[in-house]
Amino acid sequence: MNDLINIKVIQKDFNGDKKRFVNARELHQWLGVGKFFANWIKDRIKKYDFVENLDYFVSIANFGNGLSTQSKGKIIDAKTGRILPKDYIISVDMAKELAMLENNEIGKKVRKYFIRVESDFKKVMHIATLDPKIINQLASEFSETRAETKNYRKDFTDSIKKFVAVKNYGTYTNMLYKFLFLEKAKEYRKLLNLAKKDFTRNYMYEEILLIIGAFEVGLSGEIEKEYKKLGKKLTKNQFVNRFNEFASQKNWLVYQKRARSIMATYDEELRNVKHPKLIDYKKEFSQEDIQKLIG
Repeated sequence: MNDLINIKVIQKDFNGDKKRFVNARELHQWLGVGKFFANWIKDRIKKYDFVENLDYFVSIANFGNGLSTQSKGKIIDAKTGRILPKDYIISVDMAKELAMLENNEIGKKVRKYFIRVESDFKKVMHIATLDPKIINQLASEFSETRAETKNYRKDFTDSIKKFVAVKNYGTYTNMLYKFLFLEKAKEYRKLLNLAKKDFTRNYMYEEILLIIGAFEVGLSGEIEKEYKKLGKKLTKNQFVNRFNEFASQKNWLVYQKRARSIMATYDEELRNVKHPKLIDYKKEFSQEDIQKLIG
């Protein structure tokens, strides 16, 4: 039963502090409480003196939208006329206490689940503090992905060597990095404080490596096709034009958004590194993300 529990835990800025929360409605469901949710949560808050805006907050929006809407009365949807349900977003500590108060086996297992979740998060943060630039390597398949994408990189550099007249490998790589996450290799290295001996791709996230590798392999094929079409090596401008045409395909815009979200979130939460260019892509750092990192 304990292995099957999967309650969404997110970290949010709350009253100036970073705290971790769950949706009380989801907790109520996992605990198998017989009492109607609204009555159960109100009763628990009153009986055990939980404090609003300290232990919990009330939200009318979906979980994750957080502090934007709070209310003590009924909320009516202006469009439909329906009463909107309140969501109680509670701290992990409050969730542990509520689970314990149920005084049954399920409650005990749910409480243990939250203890493990917090332990996992602290473990990641501890490693990040000791050496933040290796946090990406905690993913269980990082080594395999790194080895695989080395071959993709070789395909890309080989295609430039064979089919492009100007061999500006660094320039072309920067074009790719800038397209994906708005930063050149030099800027990214500076953010991570990498030494000269540190190879940039050894300090990237597994998913980012896969996206870069897929792009490089695909672009290599396009360069070769253009070479055969022209019957001669591409000039730098022709390479740039082919790059831009390839990057403008809709599927790469999807990967671009994903890459920026990963870079903005992981660097913000785990490395305390600021990506001001990526602020619009900031997302919550979820327990699912943590599990990917610690394997």
